[in-house]
Amino acid sequence: MANKQTENKVSIEDFDIDSFREQATGFFERYKNIVYGVLLGLILLIGGLYAYFFMYKGPREKKAEEEVFRAEYYFSIDSFNLALKGREIPGQQGNFIGLLDVIDQYSGTSAANRATLMAGISLLQTGKFQEAKKYVENFSTSDKLMQSTAYGLLGDIYSELNDLDQAFTYYMKAADYFPNKATSPIHLRKAALLMGDMKKKNDEAIKIFERILKEYPQAAQRYFVEKDIVRLGGK
Repeated sequence: MANKQTENKVSIEDFDIDSFREQATGFFERYKNIVYGVLLGLILLIGGLYAYFFMYKGPREKKAEEEVFRAEYYFSIDSFNLALKGREIPGQQGNFIGLLDVIDQYSGTSAANRATLMAGISLLQTGKFQEAKKYVENFSTSDKLMQSTAYGLLGDIYSELNDLDQAFTYYMKAADYFPNKATSPIHLRKAALLMGDMKKKNDEAIKIFERILKEYPQAAQRYFVEKDIVRLGGK
């Protein structure tokens, strides 16, 4: 044991700080380009993130909100073509870009994402179903109510395109993605009507109608649902 302690003592006493410093310096000299490269990369990354969020993204989001404001107004009063394309009459006041230009010029902003859904609705309302499908499919949000509404719109679009299986799938997805007494009964009733009136599968339709009555007894559609069940041969 004593010998081992002596060996440790000798080892510590023999440690050469100058030699260690030379080795460390040599290591840094060999790898300084890598070290500098990593540091520079970190600086550029931090600086880039700052510039993006505070000098580019922030002002761009603000500008996008300003541009989409007028288009949203015309969308709200059902002037869908004007909302889509905007108005640009030389020499006149009140010109503005439409939803399609907002999406193109300000992609990645929340305003452009909102414009994507409104563009899909506008195209659906003007009978351009394939184009509407493209825009609504590109819409995405963490707001579950809005996302379920988008799924319901896809159900409407596929119904107009006579793709009944896809329409039914999206109506059910809309109802179940964010169950609530305001919109879920609407989506379920659309799914049931499609199943009964268009696919002639009355028994399956009745099951969905009965689900509405069971899960959403206070739904505004209750009166119509009860009539639908009788009409399809249910009790």
